[in-house]
Amino acid sequence: MNSPHIRKAEQKDISNITDLLIRCAENMHQQGMPHWLGVYDNEAVQQNLLTKQVYVLEKDEQILGCIAMGTEKASYYDDCWPEAPDAEIYITQLAVSPEKQGAGYGKQLLKFCLKQVHDKTVQLDAVDHYPALLKFYKNLGFQIIATGVGLGDKRHLFTYSANATT
Repeated sequence: MNSPHIRKAEQKDISNITDLLIRCAENMHQQGMPHWLGVYDNEAVQQNLLTKQVYVLEKDEQILGCIAMGTEKASYYDDCWPEAPDAEIYITQLAVSPEKQGAGYGKQLLKFCLKQVHDKTVQLDAVDHYPALLKFYKNLGFQIIATGVGLGDKRHLFTYSANATT
């Protein structure tokens, strides 16, 4: 077995990334978190490939996780956190196959992206009703800088501090 590696996503990966995101959305929905349902399809993944840097974590030629970094904030940010400062990089679409969660792949993807951006300001957001994810981000050096309601959910806006311990 090969060890997992991260590479830039390609056009040929669109259907596999979409499948991964839909499986994650269904898994979160089963845990009472429906906020990803209907968000990702092949067109949305294609658009991310065109407008963001998308990476996949692959092992034995199977995509087990993905993450995207862009320079544009999501459309709901201004409504949700009107006073929040802008960032240089916005991280979205962090997903790990439900069967592989807990193996450190999400941490590996996020740390990979943080190395890419060096000392740029980085933001991401998470819904309030996903406490394990909130703790995960905090443990990796992210801090909540604002809380609000976006897309019908209470959400927290996180920023990354390179000085935090990871």
